[in-house]
Amino acid sequence: MRLLITGSEGSLAQIVMPYLLEQGHDIVGWDNFSRYGRLDRMRAYTFYEGDLTDSDVVKRIFQGEEGFDAVFHFAALIYGVVGFHERPADIIADNSLMTMNLLKFGRDKIKRFIYLSSSMVYERSFRWPHREEDTQSTPVMSTSYGLSKFIGERVVQAYHQQYDVSYVIWRPFNIITPFEAPEEEGFSHVFADMVEKILVRKQKPVKVFGDGEQIRCFTNIYDVADVIARFSLDPKAENEIFNIGNPEPITIKSLARKIAAIGKKYHILPEHYSVTFEYQEIYADDVKKRIPAVDKIKEVFGWEARTKIDTSLEAYIKHKFAL
Repeated sequence: MRLLITGSEGSLAQIVMPYLLEQGHDIVGWDNFSRYGRLDRMRAYTFYEGDLTDSDVVKRIFQGEEGFDAVFHFAALIYGVVGFHERPADIIADNSLMTMNLLKFGRDKIKRFIYLSSSMVYERSFRWPHREEDTQSTPVMSTSYGLSKFIGERVVQAYHQQYDVSYVIWRPFNIITPFEAPEEEGFSHVFADMVEKILVRKQKPVKVFGDGEQIRCFTNIYDVADVIARFSLDPKAENEIFNIGNPEPITIKSLARKIAAIGKKYHILPEHYSVTFEYQEIYADDVKKRIPAVDKIKEVFGWEARTKIDTSLEAYIKHKFAL
């Protein structure tokens, strides 16, 4: 099959693509290097640089007779909690526009559109665990990021309804990756922020947003990539929405304590170190609890997350400190 991968130079796409190449697919990658700058690497796929918010760029993707059997749409502006609130216009405009451009100009040349959504579409849901159908009855998302992902889902479904472009929507829960680089506080994901504060800056007390009792479920990037690579082209996934998650709840304060324990294990922190906290004001729309229901993906594909939070954290810390 001929596949288009947007956001191809990001960490998730870079894990998914080797699986797809091994299956014999022909891949065209597209990225604009907006987050971390240009990357020079050996590529076993055709690559183009361009901004998918530019309609002329997207039109060029679909020029000619040849279309795509599937588009894997990974490209998005993604930040931590502070980034959500400091760049809301960029997030909602760019994330929505990229999805709309791809489908508007490629609808006749795309057989299946694989959309990477987010657990943030559940940010105003008060039913736990969150089930795929819950978004049909929950209030509109508060953050521009959550809303941009939900708008993307609706755009994908609308193009199926009107133009018969088939789709798959994946909703991963809090992806944790060993490759995430630290940024300004609140722009990285919380696990990367916490590792930076505790193991690099040796903060004491550790600054946390809110009361630190927010509950999250962290899913290893390799587990997420496994699902996307193995099942996105499966007939059983057609026109369906699936959560991808490790249903292992943990509070932010417990996350910090785990990071400190791993730090002591590898002698990054002294044995006598103990975590204390300084509480910072948090945004009113901060999500207090997010836990995935994973029975649908298990029933359809027999899939369960394999990697627990302790293993994911240790892998991140070992990679960061070259241990």
